[in-house]
Amino acid sequence: MEVVDLPVSATEDMVVGTLDIRRALHEGIKALEPGLLARANGNILYIDEVNLLDDHVVNVLLDAAAMGVNIVEREGISVRHPSRFILAGTMNLEDLRPQIIDRFGLSVDVEALTDPMRG
Repeated sequence: MEVVDLPVSATEDMVVGTLDIRRALHEGIKALEPGLLARANGNILYIDEVNLLDDHVVNVLLDAAAMGVNIVEREGISVRHPSRFILAGTMNLEDLRPQIIDRFGLSVDVEALTDPMRG
């Protein structure tokens, strides 16, 4: 399995995929450039600081996780591909929407030590 890192600054196009402009300009072909969800299929999708993701990107992730399919519709192209992944990440729970918390099957609370000498 591969761990696919989804950066906090990810845009919708980076996540779902976009039109391959190079092929469109050079070959006149409407082709898709796959996004992170295509790479994450069958793998682990890791997000550091999930709570900092853009709400729209969170909605895209929730849809793909719920359906197990990513649908990309760009410039007259409509492509569907499997999007089944294990979602792993770090987050500040106070700032996170309940809809995304439900997508994590396991959570571990980590708290800072109040007295480092006690361990």
